[in-house]
Amino acid sequence: MRTVILSAASPELPSLEALAEILKTELARGGDTAVRSFELATTKLAYCQGEFDCWVKTPGVCRAVDAEHEIVQAIHDADRLVLLDAVTFGGHSYTLKRAQDRLICLLMPFFETRSELTHHGARYEAPASLCALGWLPAPDLEQTRTWIALADANAVNMLAPRVGAAVADDADRGAWPQAVRAMLASTEHPGNRIHARGPLRLALTEVARPAAGIGLPAHTRTAAILIGSAKIKGTSASESLARALASRLEGEGVATEVHFATEFVHERGTALAAAGAIAAADLCVLVTPLYVDALPALATHALELVARARVGSPRNARFAAVVNSGFPEPEQNRTALRIARHFAERAGYQWAGGLPLGGGGVIDPKVALDDQHGPTEHIKRALDVAAVALGRGDGVPMEALELMMESPLPDVAYRVIGDLGWRYQAHRNGLAQRALKARPLDRRPR
Repeated sequence: MRTVILSAASPELPSLEALAEILKTELARGGDTAVRSFELATTKLAYCQGEFDCWVKTPGVCRAVDAEHEIVQAIHDADRLVLLDAVTFGGHSYTLKRAQDRLICLLMPFFETRSELTHHGARYEAPASLCALGWLPAPDLEQTRTWIALADANAVNMLAPRVGAAVADDADRGAWPQAVRAMLASTEHPGNRIHARGPLRLALTEVARPAAGIGLPAHTRTAAILIGSAKIKGTSASESLARALASRLEGEGVATEVHFATEFVHERGTALAAAGAIAAADLCVLVTPLYVDALPALATHALELVARARVGSPRNARFAAVVNSGFPEPEQNRTALRIARHFAERAGYQWAGGLPLGGGGVIDPKVALDDQHGPTEHIKRALDVAAVALGRGDGVPMEALELMMESPLPDVAYRVIGDLGWRYQAHRNGLAQRALKARPLDRRPR
């Protein structure tokens, strides 16, 4: 058994370091003779910029040259991948997410259906099983549920043959070895509890609803919108959504600032100043793409810093999230919205609700959203309704949620058009169509 560990352990997290040692002990006890650990806290890694070059320019290879190339090759060669991390708002930390976001080169761009939803197809024949081992300082049932759900969704996405997940906490360190053994021994098939979209839609609706009792006695004065996409300004659907929402909030008399995830590349002056400005607003809205069933690495980093800046801040500020998926089904966003809601609780915000968008590929990022028509009409109407409510201090209304969850196209049509889009991009880049299915990592013997 060949195992790769992506570890976020560091001296700043001694409990996670201790958990890492138990993991290695249990792997040895189980007979793993080839274990390779990548210590991400001390590894310089670029973040995924969401340009999909690893699919349509250099298929199977990320254009950023750093340790991720070695990580991806090791995972390709492994039988099992273990993600070891401090549970962060129910999901992964920025430290680990930088590496995870860039694993999409192990997949192909073309769409197929698995576990009732659209996913990308396999590039290689023998993907690794997935285990996710998290640590929390104290028991937290809801964050644990989100962690386990995220691991299952990630495993479905990556075509892992098996999935295991566990969360350890400092309240019962004696139970750690048993929890790790159970996770490693799991034979659960990813997505085996998903039999229909109905329960997924219900779960999405429940998490997207504003918290009970939401509302401020006065009109919202200030708002900060954080764009979670790492793409160049003017080229992302998230920016189109954010600017359309900002315009509507301004129309409601709300002074609105727009911030970009790229302000949070380094944990220095620019990032700290942006986090402080966001934390001081009456309303914060995250507008972000979906990356590997969760939030992108830079968006996660931004929220980590905003949570720190919110310590001691008034607790009547509100937080909402707009999550945009390139898959046709809005249900893909259910776990990401759970993470956003956990952040709101951690940072002392009132949860003002979420707007999950499926089929975000219908948005042309080079044209202002309000100048687009056809399949984007439901998006504009949803933002119209949401902005009025958020401007007056309320949460996202159910009408806005239902509008945003409308399907812009039949799912089958969206998948067909999407696949043609990948082929067209490859053609524009001078690639032969067969190159889209390249398997560059197979060039080395397994």
